[in-house]
Amino acid sequence: MKDKALVVIDLQNDITKNYKKIIGQVNEAIDWAAANEMHIIYIKHYNLSEKTRTFKPGTKGSELVPELKAVSENIFEKSKASALTSEAFAEFVEKNRITEFYITGADATACVKSTSYNLVKAGYKVHVVSDCVTSYDLKKLDEMFTYYADKGCEVKKLDDYTGVKIQYKRLDADCFNAHSLDSFVRHQTVTECWRKVDNKWVLVHNPFVENWTIEQCREIAEDIEHHINHDQTGFGAFDSERIVGFATVSHYIFGKTANYVELVCFQVSEEYRHQGIGRKLFTMICEEALRLGADKLYISGHSSKESQAAYYALGCKHAEEINEILAEKEPFDVQLEYIL
Repeated sequence: MKDKALVVIDLQNDITKNYKKIIGQVNEAIDWAAANEMHIIYIKHYNLSEKTRTFKPGTKGSELVPELKAVSENIFEKSKASALTSEAFAEFVEKNRITEFYITGADATACVKSTSYNLVKAGYKVHVVSDCVTSYDLKKLDEMFTYYADKGCEVKKLDDYTGVKIQYKRLDADCFNAHSLDSFVRHQTVTECWRKVDNKWVLVHNPFVENWTIEQCREIAEDIEHHINHDQTGFGAFDSERIVGFATVSHYIFGKTANYVELVCFQVSEEYRHQGIGRKLFTMICEEALRLGADKLYISGHSSKESQAAYYALGCKHAEEINEILAEKEPFDVQLEYIL
């Protein structure tokens, strides 16, 4: 699919804060595009007029939002609404013979509108991913989606493109039991792990394969089943009736410097990874943690290079306050936190 590109428009710090409603979906779209070997392009807007105060070159406001997954160096700047006014972007499109675009970002009434219209006008095939587009005025979104369709764009939700119909549910007795994880694939081949050496974190060679047996799956399922009825909240990602991802959070608040709750379980079945499922579950856990009265999420995380990279991509960092009980329980884990 080298003739296709996913374009992320103007998701910068000065954009409408409504971007937070779509950032998870945009990151899922990026994962999907990367898995399908599409070009992934980021567009940044610069206001050059002296009368403007936002999107100024060299300012924090012009930087891409921190939650956005950056997986390529294809970042192009523009100072007008349409991305095609960026000579560097236009040259990249021509050089790579891109003919089809999937549009995400903001603002639906301005730069997304102009870019989509001008791409269609130039003869390209354009898909507007509706649940990956936002505006300062959310009431105008439906009107804009009708406009895009009238101008020749295809307008669909991300799931319609990915073909993955994942449902997310709160775990309870109706959807989860001791056999719910029987088909779950917890497999990970590890070559390097993070270890603290001389008070510094370093990667060390530590090859092993982690693979849950069905007995382990049932043991974990029984534990989750018990706790979601007492002192934990869980969420699951389901492909039809099969659970393909799950996460649980403890109700117990602890900490001296902050109100922490623990992310107890957080897993995605091997064949469903890199589709944004983990990020969606993590978001649901964070919302539940806030409801519980926490201001930080505490994670005793697997120390493998890949697992730590995944946590850092979600915005986690080393914990400022260590829960000694959790640290002693899994001495090779890395103690992390996420600010809610």
